[in-house]
Amino acid sequence: MIVAFSVSPSGGDPDGGVSEAVARAVRVVRESGLPNSTNGG
Repeated sequence: MIVAFSVSPSGGDPDGGVSEAVARAVRVVRESGLPNSTNGG
């Protein structure tokens, strides 16, 4: 089974960035132990 999802936070830091939220989501997936890959597209 292949599952894909997109991370698009509705908020971010005061400068409009979402990198910390995306980093936290990626960390959860990687710590799950499941095979995974990430890309920017």
